[in-house]
Amino acid sequence: MECSIIIPVYNEAESLKILHTELQTAVAPLFREYEVLYVDDGSTDGSAWILENLRRQDTHVRVISFLRNRGQSAALWEGFRAARGRWIVTLDADLQNPPQEISKLAAFTDRFECVVGIRQMRKDSFMKRFASRVARVCRRIVLGDITKDTGCSLRICQKEAACAIPPFRNFHRYFPFLVRRMGFSLKEIPLAHRPRRYGVSKYGTIKRAVEGSIDLWGVWWLSRRLLKKSRG
Repeated sequence: MECSIIIPVYNEAESLKILHTELQTAVAPLFREYEVLYVDDGSTDGSAWILENLRRQDTHVRVISFLRNRGQSAALWEGFRAARGRWIVTLDADLQNPPQEISKLAAFTDRFECVVGIRQMRKDSFMKRFASRVARVCRRIVLGDITKDTGCSLRICQKEAACAIPPFRNFHRYFPFLVRRMGFSLKEIPLAHRPRRYGVSKYGTIKRAVEGSIDLWGVWWLSRRLLKKSRG
């Protein structure tokens, strides 16, 4: 199979049908064979029922369901392991990253093993944008991370690159850095960003800051012990 699109879902019932319609329009012209793999991360708002209906209506859809909420990194990792495609696209279910932007990423897959987005004119609150700037500066100082936007969930990479990342809680926040650290080529490109239409963000600023500080030093320790992928 050419491509697997992995979408973690946690209480996004109002967005799912719109998202899937947009995905069908965006992805069909890009890939001859593809699958959409929704990972329901213990949703309690009816998302599981909607996903099951989408699976019945569209043969491209597969669903993985968690009994309890395990977090975005766990959902992504289960998706990576289950993916059948040579290429993996990751995307949040909140509609903020337009699926039609996948074509911009796919345009670089002949030259890079991973292509990630940079959200342009980001439509998030001031506090979220400010927290992201602070985190970016800290990552640059501690890790030497040159990634411009680690929070953009829309990306495409070879399955080999995605599965080479060691799984740990919140690894998704360091995805581009870890891909580079493992020796894979990576390109960042600007992408459109939309306001959240339904629901609320699942990340609190204070909680994220505390976890982020712990994760940062954990990744610093890990990055000095990782072995790069052999290129030969």
